[in-house]
Amino acid sequence: MKQFLSLFLLAALVLSLAACGAVVDYDTPKSGELSAEYDFYRDSQSPLASGMAITPEQADDVFLVLVSCGMDSKVSNVTRKQGDDGHCTVSSGFSTYDVYYTNGVVDRVDKGGETLYPAPAVPADDNPLTACALIVKGVESGTGEKIGEYAFIEISKGQLETVTAEQYKDFAETVVKDSGYNWVAIVCDDGTGICFPGSMYYVAQYGKQDADGGILEVAGTITLDESGGYTYEPVE
Repeated sequence: MKQFLSLFLLAALVLSLAACGAVVDYDTPKSGELSAEYDFYRDSQSPLASGMAITPEQADDVFLVLVSCGMDSKVSNVTRKQGDDGHCTVSSGFSTYDVYYTNGVVDRVDKGGETLYPAPAVPADDNPLTACALIVKGVESGTGEKIGEYAFIEISKGQLETVTAEQYKDFAETVVKDSGYNWVAIVCDDGTGICFPGSMYYVAQYGKQDADGGILEVAGTITLDESGGYTYEPVE
């Protein structure tokens, strides 16, 4: 009778644990790939699933979001505030992430007051000069030996005419300054443009250009003035 009772109690305990969700299958469609790529994945999946009260599959997606936010070590703790089912804090190494989620799907991740996910939108570059791709080519000696490099952007004359003094200054002081190129040129579609010889951001020439952006006929000079702006002086 005692043996029967013991077996009955054992069976009841197993059924009770299963009903409470104690037996969870953490093998998911992504677990093999994630285990191979991240050695801290297995130690993170279970704490995320149990701590956030989500499925292992959802925990995989949360794990990937946190990795994209810079997490590079195992999840050591997940804390949920009572009555706040859509927010938890995830500790990993020396980092703590605030995770906001709905039905197991991450809405936002903050760290130190900064939103990491979704990534903030990069503002569009409204400067037509810095928005252009910088093209770099080699400078060769008469024997064909590479002795340096020059760079240039291509822009329409109409676009160049809309450039403000601040946009020109931004280009000169962020693209040209300390670039190390033999020269940097702004090449227009009408055969004219601007050239910064020696990558000197404080002085440039405007006029008719050759095929490499160098100035053949100088029409004017743009120089940095004492107030920090740029002044154009036409050639007389």
